[in-house]
Amino acid sequence: MARPELAPPDTQPRTQLPVLGWVSRLLPPALVLAALVVAAGITGGLGSVGVPLLLAGIVGVPGLIYKGTKPLFRRRGIHDRWRVGIVAALMLIGTAACFLLALPSPVPQTVAALLIGNVGLVFFRRWLNVSAHVSVMTFAVLWVPAIFGTAWAWLLILAPLMILSRVSLREHSWAEAVSGALLGVATFGCFLALLTQR
Repeated sequence: MARPELAPPDTQPRTQLPVLGWVSRLLPPALVLAALVVAAGITGGLGSVGVPLLLAGIVGVPGLIYKGTKPLFRRRGIHDRWRVGIVAALMLIGTAACFLLALPSPVPQTVAALLIGNVGLVFFRRWLNVSAHVSVMTFAVLWVPAIFGTAWAWLLILAPLMILSRVSLREHSWAEAVSGALLGVATFGCFLALLTQR
């Protein structure tokens, strides 16, 4: 009996566990960032006005500019670095405002750590397409137990699931996904350092 020929490796169909695809789709970085900012605002006691303002200033407006102006910038021939620069400036202003207004902990520390993480992504992506999904998720699953207690440690499983998801979907290589996790851990370290300075 003749053996069937196998297709070359790059043309073979992808095999993935169904759960891996939905991890990336259900938990994009913007949603995870928004959840963290809301949780920080509620924990800090910002109330029903302060939390939405914080969310709009730190995630909403920069996110809309980053995602919404891409076609406009491209049509006008403006390089993407200007768009990234505008978003970075807005996040820096938002972070400075959190400290200048002396918002309660953990709001300023969380916002500053998110800014540091975003700067890290921009910096390291010059050499490697570091996964933002993995970086943000890793920071989030470390942040939640640090703020709300070890009963939330079960969330840690989401970080390796996100790594598997990004690699399975072929959005990132193993090196890019693991680098994202390392950046998330470093960002969390910055958050802890800021938290101990309060």
